[in-house]
Amino acid sequence: MLSEYEKNGYIIIDNLLEQSLYSQLLELCISSKYEEVNQVREGRYKIWETKDDKNFPSENEDYLAHMWASESILKTDLFKNIFENYIKPHMLTLTDNKVSRFMHQANKYNNNGKDFIRLHYDDYMGMCGYIFYVNKVQWKYDWGGLLQFIKDDKISTVLPNPNRLVLTNHSARIGHWVTPTNKWAKANRYVLTGFSLEEDRELPETWKKRIDE
Repeated sequence: MLSEYEKNGYIIIDNLLEQSLYSQLLELCISSKYEEVNQVREGRYKIWETKDDKNFPSENEDYLAHMWASESILKTDLFKNIFENYIKPHMLTLTDNKVSRFMHQANKYNNNGKDFIRLHYDDYMGMCGYIFYVNKVQWKYDWGGLLQFIKDDKISTVLPNPNRLVLTNHSARIGHWVTPTNKWAKANRYVLTGFSLEEDRELPETWKKRIDE
């Protein structure tokens, strides 16, 4: 697992939760209230400039992201139990127990073609991250909402299949993005996302605005 994580920049663990626990989490994600998140970051691609990659966004472009967020999910005992017992142990293993602080997000991407995340790096957000898909139906290739990574001029794609955990090596500084969830997708796309930080590392400004444990 560790060698794949270091080589590819991420690993996938399917069927993370037993079905009864997954069903509870799914119901929580579907029934919760969400607030719109519309991010526009000017000058971000100048900071992230990758001169050797002609396909990387130009420095005069804006980083954009649009989704929906729920803080109430993150406050539930159900979420805290799942993170502590099913997700956190993998993060500790992959980082040799170097991380001790964690930050989380709970998001929804509506199936209307308007929710997405542009290409970005998350190395400034911490050492190791996680993405856990909480979807009701088996995802299809052309529904959109695809997580894509670019490494060594090769693009790899991860489908947001139900009960799938993706652990990301942010220390490797691998670019990634999420394609719009298409109108013909049979469901919205629900996902839990998180980051981890070493104890002695300065807290990023982005962390200070979100839930930190």
